[in-house]
Amino acid sequence: MPPIPVGKTSERYEFEVGRVALEAKQYLEAQTHLKRFLDAHPGHALADSAQFLLGQAQFKSRSYAEAAVEYSILVREFPRSELRDDAAYQECFCYFSQMRKPQLDATFALRARDCLNDFLIRYPESPQGKEASERLADIANQLAEKEYELGKTWTNMKRYEAGLIWFDEVLTQYPTSRFVPDALLWKARCQEKLGQAAEAEATYQRLLADFPTHRAAEQARRTRPRPTADTAPPTPR
Repeated sequence: MPPIPVGKTSERYEFEVGRVALEAKQYLEAQTHLKRFLDAHPGHALADSAQFLLGQAQFKSRSYAEAAVEYSILVREFPRSELRDDAAYQECFCYFSQMRKPQLDATFALRARDCLNDFLIRYPESPQGKEASERLADIANQLAEKEYELGKTWTNMKRYEAGLIWFDEVLTQYPTSRFVPDALLWKARCQEKLGQAAEAEATYQRLLADFPTHRAAEQARRTRPRPTADTAPPTPR
């Protein structure tokens, strides 16, 4: 480990040992010394920095749940700290990092979404705002994929009404996700199977109008039934 810039008798010694250990990627060592510093000097001017570095050490060692707790302590106990915004965002990123595949439990995706939405409301000027919005888009796509795949599963089982429920969930809850065009295509097919010809044609028309170059629109053009007088939209007068 690199040399420590202060002597062992300095109040900052444990902090500096922890900081240097973190930079050297010795994460458990860093946690030990940063905790010692916080226990011995809870009101020190560097306490918020130590708290943040402790969260970083746990995050780097993939202890995401523990790191989230340490970041939240900084936000709560040091409301005037310049590190507050960073800690609030890092707490959200801890939940984001624990997200599971779309077909599995969505608890952490939902928690990350709520945390990021709250972050954007509380810290609208934060430099992490753009990244937070990008993370929210990723989460929306993952949650939409879960609903979309459920809709496909029910449709393939010929449970068309159940399929419609899940495709409508994608369309209403995640209207900006990348699964919207495919959800529209599958929704129209379900409506066809249920004998809802006019509704199916309206869904096809929405797909073609909103996503004309998407592959789902190309499939719709090739496979959808030719509109009839009963299903075609009314001609403007």
